[in-house]
Amino acid sequence: MNDRDEIIKILREQQRFSLAAHVLPDGDSIGSLLALGEALARAGKEIKLFSPGKVPQKYTFLRGSEKIAAAGLVLQPDTVVIALDSSDPERLGPFAETIKQARCLINIDHHVTNVRYGTLNLVEPEAAATGEIIYRLLADMGIPLTESMAEALYVAIATDTGSFKFENTTPATHRTAAALLEHQINPAVLSQRVFDERPLSYYILLKEALSSLELHGDNRIALITVSKEMLERCGTTVEEIDGIINYTRDIEGIELGILIYVESPEEVKVGFRSRRADVSLLAQQFNGGGHARAAGCRIHGAYAPVKEKILLQAQKLLQETAGKEG
Repeated sequence: MNDRDEIIKILREQQRFSLAAHVLPDGDSIGSLLALGEALARAGKEIKLFSPGKVPQKYTFLRGSEKIAAAGLVLQPDTVVIALDSSDPERLGPFAETIKQARCLINIDHHVTNVRYGTLNLVEPEAAATGEIIYRLLADMGIPLTESMAEALYVAIATDTGSFKFENTTPATHRTAAALLEHQINPAVLSQRVFDERPLSYYILLKEALSSLELHGDNRIALITVSKEMLERCGTTVEEIDGIINYTRDIEGIELGILIYVESPEEVKVGFRSRRADVSLLAQQFNGGGHARAAGCRIHGAYAPVKEKILLQAQKLLQETAGKEG
């Protein structure tokens, strides 16, 4: 029996499940968490949902989001843990050590950099989002979707494809989205809530973030820096950084965009976006991961030397990419 069949067997036969999303949760992790959690709950299972930190404000309209806990993950001997959209256990943040002790850990993800850390692994890098995998899994189990489950999965897929604009969008992705729309969900409303509505503090932050814009590598690399102090000045939170990095890649002529978030004098979080280069390779050099066109990492170190190392490796990656294409 392969892992997928074994996972389906466990989902049908076991009773107690704890589902966990990754740190700084995005639409895919939250949407997948809610959809699978509701499906199992409707099947009579005992379900607990966890996500490190607060659920980002723009996803709190999704039904069931208020049930997601930021702490309190305690495993009983018969608890099955399901990690969603997390390429390695460390991405589960404060839950990582507890989850590693689970007798049965199911790892469901779509990142090419996933390290297959589960007792059972359902990892499909060809999927545009973990939500796409969850949709197929529920279909294979014969579990009917409710409107709220369809909304959650649509948000999961729409966010990880950049509203179906990113390179990871496939015919299968559109077929899944079309099937979800059959459940009377409103894509215009969902798009407005997830992509367009922002608090004023976001735009104040965006203004300051764009003022930090730097160009490097013969104007092929764009870099934006955001600091914790900047967030405090703008009256916003770290979740509002989401999406700002895309402004780097959208500049004409830029091949690789970088956003550095200075969390403290000793630690920075880095995001990468690209047009052609495989930035997952860049992230892996700093113990991070992600996708070919979108990846990230967390680095312990002071801002200036970390920035220098990142730019050096980014330029090497672009040179190697140009050499392969040439």
